[in-house]
Amino acid sequence: MKKIIFTAILAFFAVAIANAQEQSVPEEQTVQISLPKYCCSESDALIEKTLAYEKGVESFQLNPITKSVLVTFKTKKTNQMKIEKALAKAGFETPNFKANERAVAKLPNCCKNTARGLESGCGHHHDHDHDHAH
Repeated sequence: MKKIIFTAILAFFAVAIANAQEQSVPEEQTVQISLPKYCCSESDALIEKTLAYEKGVESFQLNPITKSVLVTFKTKKTNQMKIEKALAKAGFETPNFKANERAVAKLPNCCKNTARGLESGCGHHHDHDHDHAH
């Protein structure tokens, strides 16, 4: 009889713990992902496109000053590692993934050099548009 009661108590606690864990996971999460080799606004469109098409991403805000992106996502559809992997696949190094070299080769020249750890060679300030229309 004691064994049955003990088993019932264990089962009760297992269900209680499972419910508590389920409730503690928020539906949305916001994380800041560092982009240590971010160069300039020339690559913003590609970063934005990558995040816009990533399943579960609700919103994002690129911060060129801190070289990072703030991403809000649905926890049931994705996680930080999947988002970082998508950015790396698009050519942008993250804390957990190296940039895909094929994707780096398609970046604008200054961003390509920065992604490879070289001087960008831009010769311009990185706080303005690259539109050189005359």
